[in-house]
Amino acid sequence: MNTRALLLSGLIAGVLMGILSEVPILSIANCCLCLWIWAGGIFSVFLYRRFDNTVGPTTLTQGVLVGLVSGLVAAVLGTILAAILGPISWQFINQLLTSIQGSGTNLGPFADVLEARAGFSLFELFTNLVFYAFFGVVGGMLGTLIFKGKPETPETPITTV
Repeated sequence: MNTRALLLSGLIAGVLMGILSEVPILSIANCCLCLWIWAGGIFSVFLYRRFDNTVGPTTLTQGVLVGLVSGLVAAVLGTILAAILGPISWQFINQLLTSIQGSGTNLGPFADVLEARAGFSLFELFTNLVFYAFFGVVGGMLGTLIFKGKPETPETPITTV
């Protein structure tokens, strides 16, 4: 197993997964059973195949490890981005509701959530580590099936008659 290719592909795909999972409008796709995390796991196997110089097919173990690394990177980065972008997203939603329904709308019970965001970050990190790692592994397994690669064939001498 190529450790450099594993870490590099896991890091690149994990950063992409974390950003796409936490940007306010793009994160809606995660409502579809963590779609960005699955896609990121598949993409990490694609990157691993590109960075790894071996000719043989990607094994299921390699796909699982690459998906796991990318899921863990995405969980940490996603939690950091959620802590930064979370209050901004709630303010955007509040302004949108205010413009739609009139000036009397406010966050109401969500105002307490904005103030207690730091307390939720630790819980969010734990749940992200579990779910992102799980769906990253599933995406890595799917990526292994999608990007199989060519099986190694033994060299046979050419005989002439």
